[in-house]
Amino acid sequence: MKLNIKYLIPFLLFVSGQIIQSKAQPLEDSPINQTIQVSGFINTQKNIQNTLTDEQLDSFSYGAEEFKLAIIGDSGAEKESKEVMKLTSYDALLHLGDYDYECSPHKYFDTILDSKRSYKFMGIIGNHEGNSQCHNTLDEYANLLYKEMTSSKNSGVQCEFSSSKVMWVCIYKNMRIIGLSPDITGTDSKSEQLEFLKKHLDGAKEDWKVCAWHYYDKYYHTGKYPEDSNRNAVSGDGESFYDYCKDHGAIILSAHDHVYARTYVMSKFKSPVIDDYDKDSDGSIVQIRQGATLNILNGVGGYEMYIEQGKEKDYSHWQKKYAKGRNGENAKRYGGLFCQFNYGGNNKKAYCELLRINSSEELFDSFYIYQNENPDTVTYSQIDANFKNEKLNAYMVANNISSNNKEDGNGSENGGTMNNIVEKVFTKTNIIIGGSVCAAAVVLIGGSIFISKRPKKKVIGQPELIGKVSHKDIEDTYRNLNDSFTPLPTPDVLSPLSMYTEKSTFTPLPMPEGLSYFGSRRNSRNEYSFFDKTNFNDETSTMSSSKKSETLGGRSDASSDALSLINHKLVNKDNNNTAATTTTSVSFSRSNSFGNMKFNQVNNNNIRFNSISRPINTSNK
Repeated sequence: MKLNIKYLIPFLLFVSGQIIQSKAQPLEDSPINQTIQVSGFINTQKNIQNTLTDEQLDSFSYGAEEFKLAIIGDSGAEKESKEVMKLTSYDALLHLGDYDYECSPHKYFDTILDSKRSYKFMGIIGNHEGNSQCHNTLDEYANLLYKEMTSSKNSGVQCEFSSSKVMWVCIYKNMRIIGLSPDITGTDSKSEQLEFLKKHLDGAKEDWKVCAWHYYDKYYHTGKYPEDSNRNAVSGDGESFYDYCKDHGAIILSAHDHVYARTYVMSKFKSPVIDDYDKDSDGSIVQIRQGATLNILNGVGGYEMYIEQGKEKDYSHWQKKYAKGRNGENAKRYGGLFCQFNYGGNNKKAYCELLRINSSEELFDSFYIYQNENPDTVTYSQIDANFKNEKLNAYMVANNISSNNKEDGNGSENGGTMNNIVEKVFTKTNIIIGGSVCAAAVVLIGGSIFISKRPKKKVIGQPELIGKVSHKDIEDTYRNLNDSFTPLPTPDVLSPLSMYTEKSTFTPLPMPEGLSYFGSRRNSRNEYSFFDKTNFNDETSTMSSSKKSETLGGRSDASSDALSLINHKLVNKDNNNTAATTTTSVSFSRSNSFGNMKFNQVNNNNIRFNSISRPINTSNK
């Protein structure tokens, strides 16, 4: 395609004008610009991380509201119970039953539960509140619990109770807790309690879910009561309460056995199966999800410590246990479990500690709980890293730190004047317009050079160029040709030389009219220079070119114009036989009827004499 400079220049000027008129709108949404922004943001994050301490970042409030839940069971109304409750501060208290062992419903609420408390309170019915232990006191305990849980002190806790008031569901912050009392004498049947559980757990949207009851199933105690070794006090013979809660990712809490014991993360409770992702865990990291959770039994709240015994104490699904001890060393070391949910603002993380009184080592057990629905592809450390990045981003926004911040990590200005100049000069508008103009100039200059320096093509065979070839050029061309001619071997059936074999004759076809151009006297001496001149002088007749008229227009030529009489001896060497000579005569006559028409010149630069003359259709001439 030809590039014409008179069209190229206006086109380039038009394109440049359109770019300038557009005022070079910023390309915020372009992939390149987004990549630059992300890269700059990451670099800024790294700079901040290098200078920002963990304490500074921790002091920045971000994410879900953090709260600490105290979990205490089987406390009674003893002075040790009060001491356990003072081990640490907390935002809410969940009691797992057995408030006293003297059938005195008001004692715990009057002497242990602080009337001026600032924490929220939730509690379930234990066996010592049931009618089997204390006759006709169940309703009184239930009413006292209902009063505390619905009082103004519990503002911010939304609770719903069953008609018996022994079953309830409470929502506190982003946690849903369901309290049940299966197998407690005088309470609702197990089927009713399972129905209540399903109603309030199915479809729950809270980040944290807890199932709490006082008793346990047979695999989830440490052997104090041998009669419980073959029965499921909670689930009975029907559907497992444990597995239903596990399927919804809820943490399971229980008591009654006055020990502390927590399981591995279990993928099945009815017949214990440890989750594959927790089999090799050391217990410090717990990852729960829908279909896998743990059970924590905590009955060391302040009233008598139990020993562990029987087959139950050796179950392989126990991750951590704490009991009275062989020598009674822990007999007075009561304790409580304190769990900090939404740890550091992360709504997928919690941190739990079992703290004890009367011990030089207050901490007995500690572990983190992660909600991880994809433990095969996501590690708990990735959960931490993702949240930290989110928090760091929020910190940058809150403190007006952007990816093009002009302050370095120490807060000092980094090349302020030069940065201002660079920002003013190298704006997006200036860069785009300048780049476009430079590109147009390069194309314009390069295109002009290309057009002006492009070599002209020599077209062979066009009539308008034939007249520019001199006779001398043609003569020199034929003078330099090699006189020898050796035809390539070809099959006999196709060989054009088969007609020249011995005793064959050759009848030449009329030569094209255009070849008479070389019949002029000026070229007669050179036309046959490529033939064997010796044989030619012996056996060819003279060419009567003298009769050819010098001027073709204006007069009639009475005689035929014999252009060429060529006698070409073809020698066929066959042993000692003499060469058979075939005289080929090619004659061509021009009619006298051309009149005043000018002589036609040849259209081909390269003229070849073919060994086989081809007939020419002259019907239209």
